[in-house]
Amino acid sequence: MKIFRAEQIRAIDAYTIQHEPVLSIDLMERAALACFKALEGKVNKNEPLHVFCGLGNNGGDGLALTRLLNQNGFNAMAYLIHHSDKASKDNQINHKRLKSSYPKKLQEIKDAAELSKLPKERFKTIIDALLGTGLNKAPEGLLADTIDFINACPSATVYSIDVPSGLYGDVSSAQNIHRVKANCVLTFQFPKLGFLMAENAEYVKNFEVLDIGLHPDAIAQQTTSFHYIGRDLISALLKHRTKFSHKGTHGHGLLLAGSRGKSGAAIIAAKACMKSGAGLLTVHSTKATLSALLQHLPEAMSSADSNPDYISETHHPEKFEAIAFGPGVGMNEETQAVLKKILHYSTGALLMDADGLNILSENKTWLNFMPAHVILTPHVKEFDRLTVNHSSDFERLESARQFAARYRCILVLKSAHTAIAMPDGTVFFNSTGNPGLAKAGSGDGLTGILLGLLCRTYTPAQAALIGVYLHGLAADRCAKKMSMESMLISDVIEDLPSAFLELEKSATI
Repeated sequence: MKIFRAEQIRAIDAYTIQHEPVLSIDLMERAALACFKALEGKVNKNEPLHVFCGLGNNGGDGLALTRLLNQNGFNAMAYLIHHSDKASKDNQINHKRLKSSYPKKLQEIKDAAELSKLPKERFKTIIDALLGTGLNKAPEGLLADTIDFINACPSATVYSIDVPSGLYGDVSSAQNIHRVKANCVLTFQFPKLGFLMAENAEYVKNFEVLDIGLHPDAIAQQTTSFHYIGRDLISALLKHRTKFSHKGTHGHGLLLAGSRGKSGAAIIAAKACMKSGAGLLTVHSTKATLSALLQHLPEAMSSADSNPDYISETHHPEKFEAIAFGPGVGMNEETQAVLKKILHYSTGALLMDADGLNILSENKTWLNFMPAHVILTPHVKEFDRLTVNHSSDFERLESARQFAARYRCILVLKSAHTAIAMPDGTVFFNSTGNPGLAKAGSGDGLTGILLGLLCRTYTPAQAALIGVYLHGLAADRCAKKMSMESMLISDVIEDLPSAFLELEKSATI
């Protein structure tokens, strides 16, 4: 699914109006109907609904939605906020329609004094339709007062239409003091870039994409660097095993992981790798780590390092189809030298995570001789150590794009919506996963999944897309069976087979 900037969405709207053809007021009705259908199963018909409407088209959506809600037996009240002396044409039309049909369901708010008279403690469900994607400056005056009022309602569940008011869709909103804190955003046709940024977590707790039938030709013609990963994309990338395939045809991977006190990182990554389809896996680590590995994963082969505490050597890295380096290896000088050797001599796919990234951050000149299409999987702090500290998630995203292009690598920037930056500047945001993954070992599990896919001869780009999505999908399946508080990465790995099956079934439908 494409992710567009605000001006592109306006162009798609205009194209739809011209070429469907459809009147803009009818497109607004379509959007309001989509919101009604989304809310129908979420809100209580017996409780009052409070719809705060601005004077633009987003407010027009809210006025139309109020009318539809009342037509269908809900008790909805619209509050039209007169923050300007001008209203959009379609807003005016829906204002008249609501006033004509349900005059007692519309209250005009013209100043802060009238707003302050509303009993905020009684507002249990609020619909925010103050401002849409056309926001071009920070809210002020009565708009700012209304946003603060909504946020101050002590027990309200807030639904925002298209975007939370006060939030920019595609640039940082950090300087905007007044932003609606939405429990759920009902957004039209495409997710907005801002929804995927951690800095907006307080304002976009959840979002739902509503199809309002924008013209497919307009969507196809608009180009973008940003995409939201859907199941169709991942299912289409899956490779199927042939009847006469054998372990050799599914690749031999090398995992360099673990050190004294960090054997678990190697075991987690190894199990995830074998569960993700690798034909053969050799784990190079300390003897103690390999002894523990044998108890957990007898299917893996092993290569013991001569050093009892950490990895200090590697032999023939060129023999392997794919190599993963980093989980739990530490920062010893000899271990760093091993990574340098791998960078020089490996010929297959290469993945670096965890301490592998920390070693790179201590030796930034090594970035220049990384092989093309190496996969790096930093979390936010690891990426900042590799580059610079960033003032916003949007700045970090642009930095990630530039980094991937400069070093011809695939950068997997881990977060709630992990961003996969490709060498050509394209970024894919993940749509799976949950906070249950916010625990030790989750990154090691992802490393193993990616290594297993690289062994299967997926391209690094394909492996990154499938692996990140699969990691999150298995976690989502796991969360349905147990609490996010209690789930462990070992539980997620055990759900990988079911996640694979789910994707395979999608591919055959």
